[in-house]
Amino acid sequence: MITISNTVHWLSEQSRLLPDSRAIITKDCTLTYSEFYDECFMLSNYLGQFGVQEHDHVGILFGQSYKFFLLVNALWLMRAIPIPLNTRNTVKEIEYQLSQADIKHLIIEENLDGQVSSLQFKNIIRISQSSAHSLERSENSILDFQLNLPADSFSIDNPALIMFTSGSSGKSKAVVHSFSSIFESVKNLDSFANLSNNDLWLASLPLYHIGGFMILMRAILSGGTVAFPNSLKHESLAEALTVFDPTHVSFVSTTLNRFIKDDFEPSKKLKCLFLGGGPSSPEQCLQAIDKGWLIVKVYGSTETCSMVTALLPNEVKQKPNSVGKALGMNKIKIKSMSKNDPNDFCSDGEVGEIVVSAQALFREYYKDQLTTDKVLKNGWYHTGDYGWLDKDNFLYISSRFDDLIISGGENINANDVQEVLMSNSLIDDVFVFGLNDETWDQIVCAAIVSKKISELEIINFLKENIAGYKIPKQFFFIESLPKNEMGKVNRTELLIQLNLS
Repeated sequence: MITISNTVHWLSEQSRLLPDSRAIITKDCTLTYSEFYDECFMLSNYLGQFGVQEHDHVGILFGQSYKFFLLVNALWLMRAIPIPLNTRNTVKEIEYQLSQADIKHLIIEENLDGQVSSLQFKNIIRISQSSAHSLERSENSILDFQLNLPADSFSIDNPALIMFTSGSSGKSKAVVHSFSSIFESVKNLDSFANLSNNDLWLASLPLYHIGGFMILMRAILSGGTVAFPNSLKHESLAEALTVFDPTHVSFVSTTLNRFIKDDFEPSKKLKCLFLGGGPSSPEQCLQAIDKGWLIVKVYGSTETCSMVTALLPNEVKQKPNSVGKALGMNKIKIKSMSKNDPNDFCSDGEVGEIVVSAQALFREYYKDQLTTDKVLKNGWYHTGDYGWLDKDNFLYISSRFDDLIISGGENINANDVQEVLMSNSLIDDVFVFGLNDETWDQIVCAAIVSKKISELEIINFLKENIAGYKIPKQFFFIESLPKNEMGKVNRTELLIQLNLS
């Protein structure tokens, strides 16, 4: 249960309410909420010496470390706005985001210095990862800086975060969230999960994606603990599951698949495994349940501040293809694809665009009012995803707009074709997409990862399993698909790799 008052900064309040409760644990250290606050206060002092001020946009280029959590809260104490950046981005991509979000200061983990050595940016602050903290514990400097910290100026309506979308199908967008939208997202989860300060959350997703970031927020708002693995590699996650014994874990389907193949059995303390970030097959979920994983399938995005629907463990076997029902006060409707009326919604079972109404919705795309107005209409966020609701209001995902291929007047769901191809044991990985074509408007194409099957064999296999018009007209055999940590294929990078862009 969340009991925070929202009248002062969340960490300030929890450090008073739960001073001796564990806030952070790693393989090497533990911080109570009181110690967590002290560390953040000193870090605010340190950042202030570099000129970081109230309202500044501050980029964070940091690995999977508890120091990321310290930095976010230190910046909030200063009323600066943290902007997590993907550590796997190229220098060019980072420079684009620095400009797009008007970032004034960039905090870099020293280990990443070599990776961004050619970065042209003046205000860089380097923080060491190696020790518990690299700051000077000077009582005088703390007291001096305390006078400069904004006094009790917390407002839940203030902007709290700018988070970039993954950009898997184009340029990443800078999504602005307030403290209110973050709070409402956690409150919606609390409506079914009954959060507690005894919960232990594993930071099992990248912190610069909304799914990973919100793990930290769920812990701090409920007074729980966050355990940080050494990395997000499979071996580190497996070790963390054993050593820390978390109650709540978040995975994408590719991560869960590895644990299923390894016959890894979770601890009895596990309350929820949140499974999201992209499609997951019913077979995978049922296999995981049989091995003791308490699967909660979720659906959401950066714009919705992570999950807006959930399919609970007792519902997975009943409706394995669904992503669940709207959480808390959220509302989900299906917008008709055939009419322009924004208030024309589909009836049960009819496929259309998924639109969401929620208190957790983002405020805007930073410096992009045109796109903001395009997706936020009359209080509804138009997701660009397509699906339907059944008579019990359970949501089913059909495809993203980018996954809908219109060829010769036929609507083809790329995910349907992809699923059939993946059922062939000789194919290791696949991505199906559409390409513009003068004759057909679009043609179906497939990028195939396999050294065991030929194009002719694939075509013959498909002829037995799907309609002829759905069979790809072009096949591209490649070594691997470019994916981000959430398991999503980077469409733009793939097209460049195939010389199609």
